[in-house]
Amino acid sequence: MQITVITPENNIKREIELINDLFKNGLERLHLRKPDNSIEENRKYIKAIDSQYHSRVVIKNNFELFNEFNLAGIHLNGPSRRDEEIRKKTDHISPCLISTSYHTWQKIIENDFHFGYVFISPVFDSISKKDYKASIDPYGAMKTKQKLAGQNKYCPRIVGLGGVGINEIKALHEYGFDGAAMLGTLWMSGNPVATFVRALSVAQALQNQDA
Repeated sequence: MQITVITPENNIKREIELINDLFKNGLERLHLRKPDNSIEENRKYIKAIDSQYHSRVVIKNNFELFNEFNLAGIHLNGPSRRDEEIRKKTDHISPCLISTSYHTWQKIIENDFHFGYVFISPVFDSISKKDYKASIDPYGAMKTKQKLAGQNKYCPRIVGLGGVGINEIKALHEYGFDGAAMLGTLWMSGNPVATFVRALSVAQALQNQDA
């Protein structure tokens, strides 16, 4: 089970230093989500990250930076997914390098695009957004995979988002999710790197258990 980290929406103290430390401690996928950033601000942010880790960064806007820095991929939210101009500009990017977000299992079932993976949320009560309560049936991961398999349709990897902490990683694994995304639990902790290391250790133990 892969752990994906999403950057805090607003900059925090020593953020880039912490990001580089997360990569040094095994982070494989970082989603750069700074909705208020200009392209120059995002460019500066990426440049501050050790270049050896650029291939682990996914960007959620300013998609021109994907090729400029040879990033891991792009993430399309609902509006950008439906924007024809954005889709034309990103048409050259392999579907396996594109991810997206959904809030219902039915949307995943109805989707025909071969996204590399999809976030679904909120699976648990959000840590960073107090009024963002769990609204996803966790058993839906297994049901969705079974339904798509029965229809002989492609199923992207499913990543649980919303209120994900150490215990929730174990739960997501039991429910049949393919990955977990961490945001509030990580950045609101006193030590984001130590929190991530613990989460990664749990995820790796679960992966070894399945091997």
